[in-house]
Amino acid sequence: MAGLAQPLARDRLFEDDYVPAAVETASFAMGCFWGPDGLFGVLPGVIRTRVGYAGGTHEAPSYHNLGNHAETVEIDYDPSQIRYGCLLDVFWRNHDGFAKPYSGQYRSIIFYRNAAQRDEACALLTHAESERGIRPVTVLSHADTFTRAEAYHQKYRLQSAFSLRPLVAELLDRYGDFDGFVNSTVSARLNGFVAGWASRDQLVPALHRYGLSEPAKEDLLKTIRS
Repeated sequence: MAGLAQPLARDRLFEDDYVPAAVETASFAMGCFWGPDGLFGVLPGVIRTRVGYAGGTHEAPSYHNLGNHAETVEIDYDPSQIRYGCLLDVFWRNHDGFAKPYSGQYRSIIFYRNAAQRDEACALLTHAESERGIRPVTVLSHADTFTRAEAYHQKYRLQSAFSLRPLVAELLDRYGDFDGFVNSTVSARLNGFVAGWASRDQLVPALHRYGLSEPAKEDLLKTIRS
């Protein structure tokens, strides 16, 4: 099981009176976007995630007509709860930024939105180069156009678990439409648990805060056995 940047703990995002003073966005391309969607989605302080295509010039990318874009995850987070540097650390520790990808759609990119993100990302890239003595293939790029991927790619591990179809239906009903499901913090967390980025032992103490029905909780616990 992959390591998390910090242990799961009580998450202020699930407190009724919690309203973030600010929301910031980070974007990373690090191979297939299914894994990173769950990897970042399970972290405390992350508000929502979505996957899509970025880094290229093709005007209307899709999974089967990607052009020169890369599979990318966008992460909205509360900077008072999780630092951008923590997200960068997760990026570097959970994929090989030195390995040349076999396809351009899986290349390694840090998309920065401002000078602070650029400088912090550049410092870590330089550090990685000094440790290994070679330049990473990871590149820095200004965040520009992002095209959200097709519906079946969003929260893929959660959506594709046959045993959790009733749970997904429950979430869709709760949030009213698919966009609400994608943008849900609960969906992000559960997708991360189903993908294996956090353990059953970490899920159990948090489960009561996700607002699930008892049958949905039972299905989830049957699915996540370790």
